[in-house]
Amino acid sequence: METTASAGWTFEELAGDPGTFYSGYFGKQPLLRRGALARRTEELLSVGRLDDLLAMETVPPAYLRVARNGQGVSSKAYTRVVRAGGAALSETVVPEQVYELFRSGATVTWNYLHHLLPSARRLVDTLAQSLGAPAEAVAFLTPAGHDGYAPHHDPVDVFVVQTSGTKHWRVWDRPEASRGDSATYTAEELGAPALQTTLHPGDVLYLPYGTPHAAAAGDQVSLHLSLTVERRRWRDLLAETVQQVLADEAFADSVRPDRDLDGPAHARMTALLCERLAAAAPAAPAPRPQGGTRPPREFQRLASLTGLTPAARLRRSPVPVELGRSDGGKTRLTAAGHTVAVPDAVAGALRLLEAGGSLPAGELFPGASEPRSLSAAASLTRLGVLEPVPATGGTPR
Repeated sequence: METTASAGWTFEELAGDPGTFYSGYFGKQPLLRRGALARRTEELLSVGRLDDLLAMETVPPAYLRVARNGQGVSSKAYTRVVRAGGAALSETVVPEQVYELFRSGATVTWNYLHHLLPSARRLVDTLAQSLGAPAEAVAFLTPAGHDGYAPHHDPVDVFVVQTSGTKHWRVWDRPEASRGDSATYTAEELGAPALQTTLHPGDVLYLPYGTPHAAAAGDQVSLHLSLTVERRRWRDLLAETVQQVLADEAFADSVRPDRDLDGPAHARMTALLCERLAAAAPAAPAPRPQGGTRPPREFQRLASLTGLTPAARLRRSPVPVELGRSDGGKTRLTAAGHTVAVPDAVAGALRLLEAGGSLPAGELFPGASEPRSLSAAASLTRLGVLEPVPATGGTPR
């Protein structure tokens, strides 16, 4: 069951003091934090919750991966094709076959768990927003006494959160010579581990990009969550900033190949680009559907609007709104992919609200009756242009 506390994850719970983490560990070396989430493991993830997901029998194979003796098992061993009327509709995971593989010593991996569990999504959101980079959640369920995957390194930073049972980890120093974004190793070529430790429920282990590691369950079934972060690099930031600058109309003219490629025009535009880049702010991270943005609660929002009263105070929401010119007493309004025409008086009220503050729903349409004003307010609130002021917030007009 989800708890109200699960909405309150913080980056400090995972990484500790941000200054210490960034200066001493981020991208440099592993960090072990004993009991960092000791009081919150059940609300984050449990073995029983994975049972519930599997019992749905609608899990696409892309969400599940099985490995035994350090090697991947073909998905054909635990999936089937769903048919209706003789036609193949989709491929789905077969719970009984997954359980049989687990009983035989296989590790079951749940990819993209934040797509399925709100608790994992909230923690991924916190991590993605704090690091300004896309993040994902992957769960690893390993039978007692069995290894997970062979020694390997990942192309991402990883925060490991042990939620059930124990798992023994071996972690090696990063090789001086890169072996690509991901690679597997033998224990012999890696030598002695730099760190050997057993994680208990609530422990958090941070592994920087490219750190070889391997893990084995203890004497109980082990469940841990790996929060992976695709670290934003300088080349990503600079490429995004350049694209942001190039969107300016100053760079929109066509190139004449007979004179511009080697002539003064090329030098002039290159100098202009350098000038604009020197003055540009770094590009903000784009929204990441795999975890960088908080999931919408549209059903909950719409349900809360039922019974809007004339006295209910409304304010502008963060949704971007474009207001056009007046035409026949109506103003064109575009928001959230919808375009509507609103009375000029309502458009004027919206422009006033851009500066902040709030007003009663019954007064949104100056000069109109209270029911008509309330109707306009309800329509714009459903569209997301306006939102109710919380009982403890808002500034009266």
